[in-house]
Amino acid sequence: MALIGVLLTPYGVIGSVLVIALLVYRAALPKPIPGIPHHKKSLQSIWGDMPALIEFSKNSNQTAMEYVTQQALELDSPIYQLFLFPFKKPNVFITDHREGLDIMLRRQKDFDRCGFFQDVFGGVIPEHHMLMPTNDRFKAQRKLLADTMTPSFLTDVAAKHLYQQSQHLVDMWRVKAKVAGGRPFDMDDDINHFALDAIWAVAFGSEIDTIKTQRQFLEKLNSPDLPPDIDAPATLPRPQLPDAFEAIMVLSHSMEDAAQSPFPAFAHWCLRQAKPWKLAKAHKDRLVQDRLNDAKARLLNDDEANIACATDHMVFREKKAAEKEGRDPQFDSPVVKDELLGFLIAGHETTATTITWAVKLLADHPEVQERLRADFKAAYPDAVASGTLPSAEDIAAANVPFLDATMEEILRIGQTFAGQTRRARHDTEVLGCLVPRGTDVFLMANGPGFVMPDPFVRRIPESDRSVTSRETKDRTVPEWDYSDIASFKPERWIRDGEFDPNAGPSRQFGAGERGCFGRKLGLLKMRILFTLLIWSFDFPRLPEALSGYAAVAKTTRKPAQCYGRPCWTLSE
Repeated sequence: MALIGVLLTPYGVIGSVLVIALLVYRAALPKPIPGIPHHKKSLQSIWGDMPALIEFSKNSNQTAMEYVTQQALELDSPIYQLFLFPFKKPNVFITDHREGLDIMLRRQKDFDRCGFFQDVFGGVIPEHHMLMPTNDRFKAQRKLLADTMTPSFLTDVAAKHLYQQSQHLVDMWRVKAKVAGGRPFDMDDDINHFALDAIWAVAFGSEIDTIKTQRQFLEKLNSPDLPPDIDAPATLPRPQLPDAFEAIMVLSHSMEDAAQSPFPAFAHWCLRQAKPWKLAKAHKDRLVQDRLNDAKARLLNDDEANIACATDHMVFREKKAAEKEGRDPQFDSPVVKDELLGFLIAGHETTATTITWAVKLLADHPEVQERLRADFKAAYPDAVASGTLPSAEDIAAANVPFLDATMEEILRIGQTFAGQTRRARHDTEVLGCLVPRGTDVFLMANGPGFVMPDPFVRRIPESDRSVTSRETKDRTVPEWDYSDIASFKPERWIRDGEFDPNAGPSRQFGAGERGCFGRKLGLLKMRILFTLLIWSFDFPRLPEALSGYAAVAKTTRKPAQCYGRPCWTLSE
């Protein structure tokens, strides 16, 4: 009784609260996974490694993912753990290319998708296959748009849309360069708009017209206010863009903002309560339903020849599947709508980011532009003779090894994605370390072995590698030449005059069953756009102040600035 009396006094209550707070604090301190390297000092605070990451971001021009990869060197290990989110398990990071690829290709029973994608994308496309575990439903939904990656669809349908939208960007930049009086201008938004225009046309068969709207606006612009310095960037006014574009951007930006939060699911829930988000979602719902209705009206006559976009293919496939299974077609289900929106969103942001890196890298490497022009002239003699642009069909069918090499090198150096993520399905081992069930594992593709020398690859005992990794050792891609691994050098991908996709480590599209679904479409988009841009313009090197390589992290790793000064090279 005396003890209870003491506890009920003011001092006793305060003391009890302090004891409970101390116990809660100690319980919240990071708990490392035994055997996996980590920073000892990160165990002394509930914030773990977050303060060091924030300090790194303040004092450098790089993103959090560069900090993450740098820790491999500081901890002197190709596998390590960091505490980046308070009150959560540590994340495990692996920099070894061979082991990362093995996990994605051959260890599906040990690893599956992690929860990060659900947290970031679940509020916008909750029924999309990307968010599902790798099961029968995942495989069935992935097939809904499988036809869009076939050679016939890519060549006969997608290429025409991509070519037309690429022409719109060429036309707009020609006008914009003239209005800017030869001064550089910010290209980031233009590329972002083009990427949405292009994937919108492929997805829905219609035009959203953001680039055309800007070109028409610029053609009517009189006497813009320009800086006197020819090397200073021109800031030109912009028109009001279509409502459809603005709605998609609100949804896209909400996912970017959520991805930056320590608690992305909660952050996105908060954003969804705002009126602009709700209006954007309602507008998006109407857009997708209208496109589905249009596809149904055109394809219910059973004529596959009418297929003009991804929505058409999905409707046609569902109609045939329903007939075969003796059920009513489900054209308007949430699954169908989320798969279409996911096709649009995934095909927009990733391509836009890669193209912004391309503009910077090509401007800083005029010798690459010159070789591409020479190779294009050799590949398209009819276009040279007629003074016209190569056709969509010709570009899609041509073999231009140095173009393929340039695209792959842009992906490697630009690092649109820092790597891939998986979650351990049960207790398992990686590189000799126990990884507990439920641990999120980051398979990094932005550091040792990819864009910098790998100090670990020869130190890893074969016995520490997985059985499947050891069994497939002979299939491992060769290491890059470390003397120039950080340089932009497309020719590193050429072997005996041909493009070799396995010339060295690069993993921007992931691998295995959960690899990037739209890889072929994304490469075709870049192939067509880069051909038309290099054919039509020269991109000269810019002043140092406009050509830095600082990066920012959104849902992708983007350049902090993207200026260009396209110079028309064709005859008027």
